[in-house]
Amino acid sequence: MHQILDPTGQLVDALPDLSDDDFIDVYTKLLTARIVDEKLLNLQRQGRMPAYYQSSGQEAAVGAALALRDTDWIFTAYRELPFWIARGMHLRSAVGFWLGIPDDDDIWDVHGYRITRLNATIGTHLPHAVGFGYADQLKGDDTVSMVVFGDGATSESDFHAAMNFAGVWKTPTIFLCQNNQVAQSTTLDKQTAAETLAHKAQAYGFPGVRVDGMDPLAMYQATKDAVARAAAGDGPTFIEMYTYRYSPHSTYDGTPVYRTDEEETAWRAKDPILRMRTFLEHKGLWEASQEDEIRNSLSAELESLIDELEARPGVRRDYSPRHLFKRMPKQLLAQLHREQDDMGETRTEIPASEIWEIGPEPEPTGETTRVDLTQAINMTLHDAFERDQTLIALGEDVGLEGGVFRITENMYERFGDKRIIDTPLCETGIVGTAVGMAMNGLRPVAEMEFAGFVYPAFDQIIGHMGRVRWRYRGHMTSPVVVRMPVGTNTGAYEFHTDSPESYFLHTPGLVVTFPSTPYDARGLMETALSSDDPVMFFEPIALYRGLKEDVPVEPYSIPFGRAAIRRSGTDVTVVSWGLPQHEAQKAADALAGEGISVEVIDLRTIYPWDIETVMASVEKTGRLVVAHEDHLSGGVGAEILATVTEQGAYFLETPPVRVAHMDVFWGPTQLEPYSAITAERISAGIRRALRG
Repeated sequence: MHQILDPTGQLVDALPDLSDDDFIDVYTKLLTARIVDEKLLNLQRQGRMPAYYQSSGQEAAVGAALALRDTDWIFTAYRELPFWIARGMHLRSAVGFWLGIPDDDDIWDVHGYRITRLNATIGTHLPHAVGFGYADQLKGDDTVSMVVFGDGATSESDFHAAMNFAGVWKTPTIFLCQNNQVAQSTTLDKQTAAETLAHKAQAYGFPGVRVDGMDPLAMYQATKDAVARAAAGDGPTFIEMYTYRYSPHSTYDGTPVYRTDEEETAWRAKDPILRMRTFLEHKGLWEASQEDEIRNSLSAELESLIDELEARPGVRRDYSPRHLFKRMPKQLLAQLHREQDDMGETRTEIPASEIWEIGPEPEPTGETTRVDLTQAINMTLHDAFERDQTLIALGEDVGLEGGVFRITENMYERFGDKRIIDTPLCETGIVGTAVGMAMNGLRPVAEMEFAGFVYPAFDQIIGHMGRVRWRYRGHMTSPVVVRMPVGTNTGAYEFHTDSPESYFLHTPGLVVTFPSTPYDARGLMETALSSDDPVMFFEPIALYRGLKEDVPVEPYSIPFGRAAIRRSGTDVTVVSWGLPQHEAQKAADALAGEGISVEVIDLRTIYPWDIETVMASVEKTGRLVVAHEDHLSGGVGAEILATVTEQGAYFLETPPVRVAHMDVFWGPTQLEPYSAITAERISAGIRRALRG
């Protein structure tokens, strides 16, 4: 285990190349971290902040932060106060964050500090640092990304994904594991059978270094070496900071029952502050009176800051809806105003520039070519990748093979393996690194081979991709497009026919789109590739090659949130998308022979969806059927019916009808026909709506 200062403050290895002033600065920051940590704990105990995660005992991390350059980044978890202080973060930011103040400019300047905000889901931020570093590599920068996490995170799948992707891509990443030997209350022997955590790096093809995590100078030197290695293009390093936290896991943890008084006493003797102070005193660089001055000065500054921050007006109800998308969808604005009306509050006047206006439908012009849906998407990707060097495609088999459905065919040869990336087979890593790439200015297009394979990546989509803009108030965004081959009529096995679009309808911050024709696929993909918001792009597998139509050769954009009326009618409205949309048209054709006039609406975008077009149609027909392959309970149809009945119940002459998949898993092979939404089932639903 690498050590420079032993617990008594004696040198046991060569000093790093630091001046006496630097040594004093290291100690000052160690001491500052301890004092602020104690003050924040007191604030929480007084009921002035909801929770706090102490770093007492782990202050030697200051050395690691000081070894980074100003251009480098730190991706943090939730116990990183020493990193913040070493990085020069104003105490207003640190205190304001734990007081729960939103991301005002003077609270968390993410680009100024180059430090990401708290990550509560353990280890899920690790792939972001890898993707962020990949983007720097692609740009030719020598920036290094350090990602900080605890020993418990090494048990997470995101840890494996990040380490594996970093090793394969040789990204400029430093994995800094603060191994304080217990994850909340789970001790290290229950986390791993490995001799040390540093050994784990060997399996991923890069060095693992074990450092005395109570020695700030050893932490400095190990990190300095890792920065040099990463900046030179030699790839990642794993640093195991073997340390100890003197405090409970958090302020809600109570008295630790997982360690003994004897153990804590032994580790108290290794205190990084005591160790560094003794070293300075031996060099004649420190006196006790200096510490008193720092403590008194900090105490006064913190009291003043706390008074100032607590006096700030509270956050308004409009904060979240204003920072969720590039512009606020009108249905979100309506929700805000409804809440304000109900609560007797004055409505927030949102400037027109902040409201998402749905653009007009494009008029097809110019030369056309007859293509299927796969070719339409491929054309669009090629065109956009030619224009925009920030576009990246990544996923399983998307490169050399061109994707399992050949959507990215010929792109590997045209744009190279740095932009068309055959990744390890890991959905968590694909989406997680894509989020990191997007945070660093790229526009990743991540492919799931089938929509039913997306579930391992669910946390990355729900917990990060959809939240980045909101989390950083637009100062950092995540414009990722996730391509999702979806749906039945493939004769495939379990997970290959799932239609999980409603999961993402329910996820704030995501656009969800679902084209059903080659023309729409080209236009909607064009819009997705230039969107400032993350997009879930569903592609119905059954229509990939089963339908051809004339599509303009020149790029065009179909606006999100605008439905298409595929067939006009007067007796009943059918709303659908994807493959069921075509089955709905078949049903309408068949029923026309019986004198039943069906209006068929292709929703095209699931969120934000075209409420106005649907409401206008229902007002005309008085009846509504929604057909989709997603589950009946909680499906998109439930949202459409709820909205129509809430806003226009008096338009309805009969109860609305849903034609959807039962609340069972989508069936493979012989079971698949029972998952399909056929023209016959939709016709039956229409008859039910007509009967009332």
